[in-house]
Amino acid sequence: MNILLSAFACEPNRGSEEGVGWNWAINLAKNHEVFVITREQEKSFIEKYLSEYAMEHIHFYYFEDQGLMHFIDKKIPYGFRIYYKWWQKKIVPIVQAITDCVDIDIIQQLTYNEYRTPGRLYTLGVPFVWGPIGGGHEYNAALRRAHYRFLDVILEVVRKWMNHRYLKDKDVVASIEQSAAILVADPATYNLLPKTRQYERLLETAYYADRNPIKSYVQKANYSTIYLMYAGVMPPRKGLKIIIEALGESDFRDFELVLIGDGKDRKRLEQDVKRYKIADQVKFLGKLSYDEVNSYYDWADLFLFPSLRDTSGNVILEAMSHGTPVIALNHNGAADIITEDTGELITIHNYNQVKQDFIHKIKKYYENREELERKGTNARMRIENIYSWSRVMQVMEDIYAGII
Repeated sequence: MNILLSAFACEPNRGSEEGVGWNWAINLAKNHEVFVITREQEKSFIEKYLSEYAMEHIHFYYFEDQGLMHFIDKKIPYGFRIYYKWWQKKIVPIVQAITDCVDIDIIQQLTYNEYRTPGRLYTLGVPFVWGPIGGGHEYNAALRRAHYRFLDVILEVVRKWMNHRYLKDKDVVASIEQSAAILVADPATYNLLPKTRQYERLLETAYYADRNPIKSYVQKANYSTIYLMYAGVMPPRKGLKIIIEALGESDFRDFELVLIGDGKDRKRLEQDVKRYKIADQVKFLGKLSYDEVNSYYDWADLFLFPSLRDTSGNVILEAMSHGTPVIALNHNGAADIITEDTGELITIHNYNQVKQDFIHKIKKYYENREELERKGTNARMRIENIYSWSRVMQVMEDIYAGII
């Protein structure tokens, strides 16, 4: 088939939204002719990759604004949301021109993978696939104290209100009514959307199971330390304050924690580490290369994912692929990915309970090391069986076939 993807974020050798756009495109191109429209700023990265690795059946088109909208995107807080909506409007005639020249079978709105901004490609008379979409996860008042600043709480409350307002947006309403298929990535978004139609459940991302082997579990006679890690960005919504307070307030000190990445909350987290006198146990490593992060997945006994809201979490898949169990909050995409046989999910009742449960579960593995290998092995199997890119493409083949 001829499939056209709207992938605002699409870049090789990246994670997050950029990696989602890129991996969908190159995997679909194995069986179909794929036409991708993305941002001009991705062009140099894509063309460099294509000059080194020849690829067939994939065609890229680019659009960008270098004027006022570029300024808004780069300089205004949350300006990228304004720019993205404007960009989607401007690509409609470009996509129309492509459909005039090529018999496009499917148009799929891919990235950004949030339901608030579906664009207007559903108006072009070609079967329209929307998603996988996320973004329906919302502020939980029980976790208010997981934020350092009251302003961040206010922003989360406003975002929650806006989530429901967007359900009345004309393009959202029309896309729900007119899409040939809607793919929903996480349970929170599924629960938010109106049940006036059927939705397909499919995570927006996946993993290449052959990228790395499962780690070697070395059995030791005595264990005096449990090794913990987090990798990713550090904005307020990632909930890292929970982990630092939980470890700092506990009398448990037989741990080492590495925090990989950077972001808005890093300085406050570093201050808390000093205040709790756990600087010998907690290391901030900043941004590392992909290979360096991989080595830490093998080093760690547990991966901690205290995110307050996330559609999925690529790092969860990465940790599980190495055979490292994940401890996460029992909500959003993590609640789908992690099972009781592959890791730990913490039910949210109140802030203190969440902190205590993190410590309880860390100590559980400290005292029962055989569980690390058992659950780690199951986690790797779950990646291979459920969250591989090959399986995602098999699911999509059935969805496309049903539409055609």
